[in-house]
Amino acid sequence: MRIPPYWKRATYTGPVPGGKSYTFTAWGWSFDSPDEAQDSAEARARRIYEHFTNQQPLDEYPYLDRPMREEIVETFTLGNKEVAVLTRNRYGALVLNSPSVMFADVDFPKGKSSSGGGGLFGMFSKPAPAANDPAASTIQRVNEWAQQNPQHAFRLYRTAAGLRLLFTDDLYDATDNQTDAMLESLGSDPLYRTLTQKQESFRARLTPKPWRAKCSNPPNRYPWESSSDEQAYRAWENNYAACTRDYKTAELIQVVGPESGDEEIQQIIQIHDQYALSGGVRLA
Repeated sequence: MRIPPYWKRATYTGPVPGGKSYTFTAWGWSFDSPDEAQDSAEARARRIYEHFTNQQPLDEYPYLDRPMREEIVETFTLGNKEVAVLTRNRYGALVLNSPSVMFADVDFPKGKSSSGGGGLFGMFSKPAPAANDPAASTIQRVNEWAQQNPQHAFRLYRTAAGLRLLFTDDLYDATDNQTDAMLESLGSDPLYRTLTQKQESFRARLTPKPWRAKCSNPPNRYPWESSSDEQAYRAWENNYAACTRDYKTAELIQVVGPESGDEEIQQIIQIHDQYALSGGVRLA
């Protein structure tokens, strides 16, 4: 998993065409030390400057190809293997990162309303409403995929905007092209698929998006450059916990196929369900 614990920011100032001087900022990271992260940030800031002065569009530069800048909240191990990392994303929600247990989110068609969670349990045996109900049609499509791929097993969850599959038949390589093809066949979001390969892990959001629970966004982002910044963030974090108390992120609607007894899969299920299924009745 590409989730570095050390982040630093650096700037580089230099002349640009036209005689002016511009300052460029970059974040650097390291898996080993803050000093290495600082060196990385300084080198990246200079490279961005050089890229800019050569009149090359920044979207062609690997500046955007970087790990997620997220606080590591907790790390889970099984023997000597790191099986999961809990992080807090840019808008403050907790995210479960797993290198081997696959998650796949499948969104409902955009621009259409979907049925409430309470009626989903009976939809699997009632294909008729699928033509007019995006939730039912998406569930039907996932079940048709399962029938065509009986070697796979998964837990199927309802989320605020779609479905989530947690695969329980085997462990998967997040960087493997066959894994990506499997996600594509399910209709998983292309950005999620790209992130899965670049981060070398599968991701699942465990706690609500703040705006869905009428909570403000965080006042700043990790890493904090002062103790006052972190204090402000921790105060927001407490408010976020209060705001989201009556919300949950997912609800389990079906178990498809026999679950593997693999310890790593079972641990991921336990962590995911502990966070994502707790809370009130509303999905967020």
